[in-house]
Amino acid sequence: MIALGAILVAAVLVITSYEIWRQRTVVLSSSAAGLESLALTLAEQTERNIENVEKVIDSVIDSLAEGGGIDHAGSADMHRELRERAVGVPQINGIALADSSGRVLNTLTQWPAPQFNIGDRGYFQFHRDHTDKAMHIGPPVIARNSDREVITLSKRISGPDGSFKGIVTVIVLPRYFQDAYARVLPANNSALALFRTDGILLARAPEAPGAKLGKSYAHLPDFQPDAPLSGLVRAPSPMDGQMRMVAFHTLARYPLKLNLSLDEGQLLASWRGNTLRLAAFGVTATILLTSMVFLLVRHMRGEEESVRQLRDSENRLRLAQFTLDHAADMVFWATMDGRVIYANRAACERTGVTVEEALTLTVAELDPAFSPEMWQGHLATLRQDGTVRYEAVHRPRKGRPFPVDVVITTVMWEGQESLCAFVRDITDRKQAEAALAEQAISLEASNAELEQFAYVASHDLREPLRMVNSFVTMLSKRYGDKLDDEARDYIAFAQDGAVRMDRLILDLLEYSRVGSLDRPLSPTPLGQCIDLACRNLLLAIDESGAAIDRGTDFPMVMANEEELVRLLVNLIANALKYRAPDRAPRITISSERRDDDILVTIADNGIGIAPEYFERIFRIFQRLHGRDRYEGTGIGLAICKKIVERHGGRIWVESVPDQGSSFHFTLKPTPTPSPGP
Repeated sequence: MIALGAILVAAVLVITSYEIWRQRTVVLSSSAAGLESLALTLAEQTERNIENVEKVIDSVIDSLAEGGGIDHAGSADMHRELRERAVGVPQINGIALADSSGRVLNTLTQWPAPQFNIGDRGYFQFHRDHTDKAMHIGPPVIARNSDREVITLSKRISGPDGSFKGIVTVIVLPRYFQDAYARVLPANNSALALFRTDGILLARAPEAPGAKLGKSYAHLPDFQPDAPLSGLVRAPSPMDGQMRMVAFHTLARYPLKLNLSLDEGQLLASWRGNTLRLAAFGVTATILLTSMVFLLVRHMRGEEESVRQLRDSENRLRLAQFTLDHAADMVFWATMDGRVIYANRAACERTGVTVEEALTLTVAELDPAFSPEMWQGHLATLRQDGTVRYEAVHRPRKGRPFPVDVVITTVMWEGQESLCAFVRDITDRKQAEAALAEQAISLEASNAELEQFAYVASHDLREPLRMVNSFVTMLSKRYGDKLDDEARDYIAFAQDGAVRMDRLILDLLEYSRVGSLDRPLSPTPLGQCIDLACRNLLLAIDESGAAIDRGTDFPMVMANEEELVRLLVNLIANALKYRAPDRAPRITISSERRDDDILVTIADNGIGIAPEYFERIFRIFQRLHGRDRYEGTGIGLAICKKIVERHGGRIWVESVPDQGSSFHFTLKPTPTPSPGP
């Protein structure tokens, strides 16, 4: 027992040690994966923010070139343009235009511009001494007209001959990046820092005593020429001295590097607590080995599920972005004043503009027919209902107009209310609708011609039949006693054929008339129609000795009373006709609510129908028995099917040979009136 206990204790300790190591590995690996993914996402977001600033600078430079150069920089029109350019770009805190001497000519916030000179600033001297047109990102400095630290993003203004004419400078507060990063930082004493690639610190969240903005960290391995552009390292922080797991990523378009780090001590705090509990449990709970294994496995699966959910969430976000960019429908995002801030590939292709061009336009410029009055009308509906849907004709700046289905809704993007529009090209649908409308008109005319033909043909065919029957009858009366038995049989055959042909023509005429008079469907009492049908068949019911079982609570249905009675008469008459020879007919009529329909059933105890004939019996001129056994033309059930389908329902049969049949059909109930106010 001692040896067995030692083995159990040793096994528990081995398992416990392995689990301690595994949990530490899982915590570190899952944290590393999430950290790298978040660092990449934040780097891409930072790059988009910088790119939006650069677009504003470029648009200002282009406007100066079109408006007469640096001489136009100090005008009131330029001041208004600066304010318009900065709308929707929250990272811009200020814009300044300076001439070749450094004198400030115009600013975003004041006009006339305050009198100060930036000729001694490093970023100004950089543009003065370099002809490079790339945007310069300066280190944090104290603003000339305030005591705040700012980051400058600037570009050179050159004359037509390439001479230096001045600069355009955009002011961005480090606080903007710090606040933006602080909102998405994970727990565990995480930190995020934005550097220039030469090691100058531009922003850090949260702030730390040792993390002075503008300080150079060029001596660190991260900023050496041979350092990788992105990756993951574990090292003590040069700012607070704590051991950290650091994911770093260098921006593709700008000389900036973003570092996202987690305090490894706090990251492993929960793991250390688990380690103590597992060790104590392993020493003192040998007899509970099975329970411990179960708990460990469950705990392990929980951690793996958390990692999987995090990975799945990231994949869904990327998939959603890819799907939106490559969607077949056109997708636009716009500000509330109509300026386009996003257009997917389909939108740009259909409107004939590039992605870059789309972001410089308004909705009215993409579609000149979209008037300001229409835009204000849609905004009013959006504020009331939240969504607008309508059909219109899109008239792009390039290409032919085409019909579209538009759905607009409001969304929140970067703290501002925006509009998202999904626009679908419905050219094919409109063409199909037009083609269907033409076909419907043609079909309606054709049906009218066929119905008229059936009526005229039936009427005209009966006249010669009556003549044939009349003369054959006269022949039988006048010369019957002079003819032999065979001749008299021939005359009888001719009379019988004429009568059956006349009955067939009458049934065909009745079939063609179903629905031809376009009688409207109206609320009709089903029970009253059953009473009328039974009264019409009263003689046949009495002769056959049939028993009719029917309910008393039948609903109101949407029907044409005359056609519904004809349908019931045909089905009840069939039950009487095809009765079993050894028992009196028993017919049961019932109804029930089935989903959105009223299901009517007429069941009998007759001779029944074999399953292979369930579909055939509803076709015109189809008979299952010879005329020597049962009379009829084979049109009755075809008429029933046509009446039911005209009422928007369906009809079918269930039967067992020699036991009886149940005919089912559906009707629409009378609509329930909506409640009053």
